[in-house]
Amino acid sequence: MASFDPFPVLTTPRLRLRALGPGDAERIFRIQSDPEVTRYFGRAPFISLAEAEERIATTIAGVRESTSIRWGITLEESGELLGTAGFWNWNKPHRWAELGYELLPAFWGRGIMTEALRAMLPFGFESMDLHRVTAQIDPENLASARVLERLGFTREGQHRQNWCYDGRFTDTAVYGLLRGELRAAAT
Repeated sequence: MASFDPFPVLTTPRLRLRALGPGDAERIFRIQSDPEVTRYFGRAPFISLAEAEERIATTIAGVRESTSIRWGITLEESGELLGTAGFWNWNKPHRWAELGYELLPAFWGRGIMTEALRAMLPFGFESMDLHRVTAQIDPENLASARVLERLGFTREGQHRQNWCYDGRFTDTAVYGLLRGELRAAAT
């Protein structure tokens, strides 16, 4: 089974995907407290730095225990933390995990998340031995749907009114990518 020690740093032409640490709390708070970022999350934006510190601690524990992995997405040149992405809800016996990600709005529309996920997905299929990666998004999040479709994900269905936040029920669109589909999309 996959070990994340040492932490697998991934690079692309513009990005460096690295481990998150306690020193990232203020930036994670900035990202997770932004209502534009959390608009489709089905939960309230962070209101305290302590929430960001807790998120980082949970991320570090998942990496240490090899139950999940999340990268900080940084610009290669400056090291500026723009967002995070990773695999969670890892079902090892059935070889699938869920994909999650977020990015500061100032960097939307530049292909950054697509570039980051293109580096992460081969890691998931090869190093974590995943057969399937799933993503669940709010169907109204058209930008996220475009990112997934650009990467070869197939929209497989929709759970109707399965999430309740702030007194409102919302649907969840389910996307999936199989190991062989990644290889086919890369050629």
